[in-house]
Amino acid sequence: MGIDKFDGKEIEYLKEVLASGRLSGQADGFKGKVEAAFAEAFGVKHAIAGNAAMSLLIASVYAAGAGAGDEVMCDPLVQFHAISALWQNARPTWADVCPDTWLMDPESARANITPQTKAICCTHLWGQPCEVDALRKVADDAGVVLIEDCAHAMFLPYKDKYVGTWGHIGVLSLCQGKHMTTGDGGIALTDDDELDRRIRSIIAFGESPPHLATVFRMTEMTAAVALVQLEKVKGYIEEYRKSYGVLEEVVSGCEWLQSRVVKDGCGNSPYIFSCLFRGDEKGIELEDFKQALFETGENFNIGFTQVPAYKYKLFTQPMAYQNKGCPLHNCPYYEGDYEYKDGLCPTAEEILPRLVNTNCMIAEDDAKRVADALSRAIAQAEGK
Repeated sequence: MGIDKFDGKEIEYLKEVLASGRLSGQADGFKGKVEAAFAEAFGVKHAIAGNAAMSLLIASVYAAGAGAGDEVMCDPLVQFHAISALWQNARPTWADVCPDTWLMDPESARANITPQTKAICCTHLWGQPCEVDALRKVADDAGVVLIEDCAHAMFLPYKDKYVGTWGHIGVLSLCQGKHMTTGDGGIALTDDDELDRRIRSIIAFGESPPHLATVFRMTEMTAAVALVQLEKVKGYIEEYRKSYGVLEEVVSGCEWLQSRVVKDGCGNSPYIFSCLFRGDEKGIELEDFKQALFETGENFNIGFTQVPAYKYKLFTQPMAYQNKGCPLHNCPYYEGDYEYKDGLCPTAEEILPRLVNTNCMIAEDDAKRVADALSRAIAQAEGK
């Protein structure tokens, strides 16, 4: 059983857009309405609608002032922030993650700040929140911009407000497979007037831009669908929380699968359900468990990307900008001595091959089927 997400209201709004003859994003149209609706829903001054969260991450790194010779601190479990840094010719650096939440460690972030750092990009990975209040303090103490990647974290509570509103900029994703989808699309949130101006200046321009810019704006069709979906998404998330609970019940009963910790004050906006394999401590081989999961026919993944992002070829070899070397190799503007080497983020390196993931943005009945498959795989790996 799936979750029915679309009904007649989306069609009604799309017909209205087509009847208007104005399909590009309009400040007095659906784009303007969806920006106002998101700003109100999240309690911020500004919401900026773009064609993708990735585009808005690129624009956010620009707004933070990062460029040639600068650094952008990134999450090692994903590569999106580092790619955004490359688009601005800035050098990605990395902070390690916490061993119990797999989210950016504020102390590691503080230890890796340098005079070249312009921004910290944290991920609320798979629907759980970073210690974003501590990360904001690290950023403020260093005078840098905190960018929250909320692609997996729609309406995710942290203490007394939603993630995406703790940092200087928060970026939400509306692409296929996210909590609410418009096919592609993204929203940037900020309370800072100057950051709002800078992001808007790079994602859309008129006849002649005052600086290097592009066209990353949201269309009226996308905004029309987003306006309806925004009214529904909290209902989806509630269903996903039930599904997450069904899967967590299985893991909590297994002594060699480590549950992900949800700390006090942290909410859960389930995206991917994840736990950590510790079977080798009990005489259970990882390959045996992989095979048992594969035989269930359900969509389990072990190891995610296997290695931290700083080990990807894109960052270890001069593959950006026609392989000329900048910003990662022999950049004449870079005065730091940061190296991508083994042991750079030891916690990330240790946990990545052990992560066990499955989609939990499913109906509760489907989650019960997946949970039953997980139980069978556990029993098979234990030889029962």
